[in-house]
Amino acid sequence: MHDRHVERMERRLSRHDCRAERLERRLSHRERRHSDTREEILEAAREVLLERGAADLSLREIARRAGFSPGALYKYFDNKDDVIKALADKAMGLLLAEFGNVPAKLPPDERALEMGMAYLEFARHNPEDVAVIAMHESTLHALPFSNEHRLVEEAVTGVFKDGVAQGVFAPADAAGAGAADDVEYMTYGAWALVQGLATFEQQQRPALAEKLRQKQRQLLRVYINGLKRDWSVDVD
Repeated sequence: MHDRHVERMERRLSRHDCRAERLERRLSHRERRHSDTREEILEAAREVLLERGAADLSLREIARRAGFSPGALYKYFDNKDDVIKALADKAMGLLLAEFGNVPAKLPPDERALEMGMAYLEFARHNPEDVAVIAMHESTLHALPFSNEHRLVEEAVTGVFKDGVAQGVFAPADAAGAGAADDVEYMTYGAWALVQGLATFEQQQRPALAEKLRQKQRQLLRVYINGLKRDWSVDVD
């Protein structure tokens, strides 16, 4: 009697496990389909964004290119800022992976140099992603910082923070009271420089772009070496 009861319980548990497994498969399939559809929409959005810019980004045009009705897009994105943010998040994640290839044991000045070169190499092979990042930053007043954006910023800021802490870079405020602000200025300067170099290279004829590439490392080193001395003093 006891054995039959155990067998019945085992059969019930087995049926329950099968139902749970089928439900999990259905949910997994639904999640994959949702993810695939989202990626299709983002690919279409990327095309439109790069053609027209952030100001003229149209959800209707994105829907047309992706083969959806405009209303269907709202299942995946709240508005066009949400689309730009999603594209930038993806690009930032790829850039962060490139920064991760720079050896963490390098001295801060060399690490800053190699991260700058990693950005330029990334931009060379992924110009669309760099353009999306720049567009996202131009509308940042309306968009919250994503985790990817925050991690990229922390990675870049961390290099200059380490450099100041180790005495490699000289803060403008020798007393140290404004050292945190100085680290931000160093970071903004480095970010602006590599973005500018990347954009300038992409806009030139191939022969000139190649000449520019040969000097990029030197230009970055000039900036980084300048942070090792008193850069707060105006030069007449």
